[in-house]
Amino acid sequence: MTKMKISKLLCCTAAVGLAACLAQNATAQNTAWIGAISGDGLWSDAANWTAGIPNSVTPWVNIDPGTGVGPCTIPPGYAADAGSAVAGALYGPEWGQTLNIYGSLALGWMIAPVQNWPNYGLHCSINMYNGSSMTTSGAALCLGDNWWWDGGCYVTMNMYGNAQYSSTGGAGLWLGGHLNVYDTATCLINGYVNVAVNNSTAIDLNDSLNIGGGTLLLPEGWATGSDSTYNGGPGSTTDFINRGILRAYGKALDSADLIITDNGTNTIITTKPLGGSLIRIRFEALNEPLAPVGSQQALLLVGDYPAVTGVLLSSPEPGIDLATLPGTPAYTSSDTCVVTVDANGVATSVGAGDATITATVGSFTATIPFNVPHSVTPIHRYSFTAGSGTTVPDSITSNPSYEATLVGGATLGGGQVTLDGSTGYVQLPAGILTGAHDVTIETWASFGSPINTLAGLFAFGVEDNFDLNSGTGGDYIAFQPHTGAAGTQAGFGQGLPGNGDEMDAVWATPLDGMANAHVVAVYAPSSGYISIYINGVLETTLNASYTAQLYNSLIDPGAFAANGSIIDYTLNTRAMFDEGVNVIPDVADPDNFIGRDDYDNDPFLNGSIAEFRIYNTALTAAQVSADHVLGPNAVIGSNTHVSLTSSLDGLGNILLSWPTTSAYVTLVSTTSLPGDCWAPVSNGTLAIVGGNYVETVPITGSSQFFGLQ
Repeated sequence: MTKMKISKLLCCTAAVGLAACLAQNATAQNTAWIGAISGDGLWSDAANWTAGIPNSVTPWVNIDPGTGVGPCTIPPGYAADAGSAVAGALYGPEWGQTLNIYGSLALGWMIAPVQNWPNYGLHCSINMYNGSSMTTSGAALCLGDNWWWDGGCYVTMNMYGNAQYSSTGGAGLWLGGHLNVYDTATCLINGYVNVAVNNSTAIDLNDSLNIGGGTLLLPEGWATGSDSTYNGGPGSTTDFINRGILRAYGKALDSADLIITDNGTNTIITTKPLGGSLIRIRFEALNEPLAPVGSQQALLLVGDYPAVTGVLLSSPEPGIDLATLPGTPAYTSSDTCVVTVDANGVATSVGAGDATITATVGSFTATIPFNVPHSVTPIHRYSFTAGSGTTVPDSITSNPSYEATLVGGATLGGGQVTLDGSTGYVQLPAGILTGAHDVTIETWASFGSPINTLAGLFAFGVEDNFDLNSGTGGDYIAFQPHTGAAGTQAGFGQGLPGNGDEMDAVWATPLDGMANAHVVAVYAPSSGYISIYINGVLETTLNASYTAQLYNSLIDPGAFAANGSIIDYTLNTRAMFDEGVNVIPDVADPDNFIGRDDYDNDPFLNGSIAEFRIYNTALTAAQVSADHVLGPNAVIGSNTHVSLTSSLDGLGNILLSWPTTSAYVTLVSTTSLPGDCWAPVSNGTLAIVGGNYVETVPITGSSQFFGLQ
């Protein structure tokens, strides 16, 4: 790193009303049942509950954290009957609240926790402990993003000890819904299991039935059913395993450690016994071996037992009851200026360099190296100054199998490909994103005025994963520069475009008429966001409630023990197996386009493309800015011997300059030496002047050290 010192002169409201765990309102609502209070009968006192919409006939009750209210508890030995006399449904816990059950709970209809932010620290939990029981009927158990409330993204029900749950109705397991059966607990779902195939709000690998001990009982016939259940049809444990939903000890796609039998009444699912105590702990390979600054990923800490290997020990969704371990998993980093790690094993990249992360469980330890790269390069690059006829080479790989093909009214000329908006587009090779984790698409494009509404700038995935002839679109990432609502949109989805399974980052401004616009779309599952940059400026980021499936690799690490990435799974694995509707060709992301999307009813793009780049990582804001100032058909330099110079502009700014031939494009700073972490400068403006990068940084009035990283 080149560094220098600059002197200090240079230098919810819940939609259904007030909640039961909230502070008392003006009525006689009593919240004294919260906590370890037994035998007071307050649970069955209607004055303790708020009944209201959406169902005025069958009252609902709500558990909401409010302000300063801790977990709600049903104490040991206390029988709480919230049946039809008080409430047919328990609408909660909500908004990060926890319901701990030590006694018994009976509901006349269902229990439905709600959480609209997929952050583990704020997720909703129902914990059933030893000696507890719960019964529901009707819709029964409802976990995850559901049909009446769009935002139940991360809710979990954990069953410990000999806890007993019985559903006389069915169960809904939707996006972000998790059920963990541990120890000797028993979970009986006596009706349908609605995990929503096709056109609904379940996302494969983001909802789970984890058997980490105990027994799961499903309706009879599930061991031999032909497909997964939707609205009550026969279920299939094989399908659930293949889709990453049914797991053994937290491991996705694991059939060897599940024991599945059918007694003529129920399908009985248990796990292969561990065979003894823990032998060792170890880390699985990182999802992102090279993690860019600012990214996050959940570390996969697993334990080996005499008869079962790879048991998921990582929090927040461990595959086994952590109380059975010789100690709670703890994590440390050898260099917190490179990477930090929290109590759940989630690593955050801080600065370029190398570090080692260590996990400890009792007397067992495991380590894994962690590298944050200085810079990133594209894995595929199409410069339309090159090529002849109808083919354009990939200048990164020089492999003919990665050539792009011009189709229809797509023509080369003037250093760009021009698309006629009628039949012209560019076909990219199938499987071009195989193995990708995070993905950045970077391009320089000029757009018609107006742009054909809903035309795709690019799309990767499968045209249709259910009916190969309808062209209605399938599993994909895509970008539209002019949406139906006159905005710009980067989308990622499973199923049909535009439905509840699609996550969209939307900027309210369309790109109509823009010339040589620098467009960057970042799809970052490891950190849970989609971002759009236009001309070097971050215009929008989607990282709120609807990104639960993108957040998957962070909040649900067990899903990736065999899959690596939600993008790789979506574009490849998911598009290659039969979901019980139609057989899909064994081809990974076969339909990859520039100038159109995967939905045949949408128009083609009218415009031109000067350059198109694909990265298998998330570009940082500094990297996007550096590429923007260089422009198309120019790449970051390779010179590692770089000097950093400074001057003042007389306007209260310091100008920091280094050659454009530099391999290091990120300006970093710290307030003191030695030992401080270097952080990217976030308040500067980058330009190119006379063969140099020049970053203008406001003077702060305090000492700062600057360097290039």
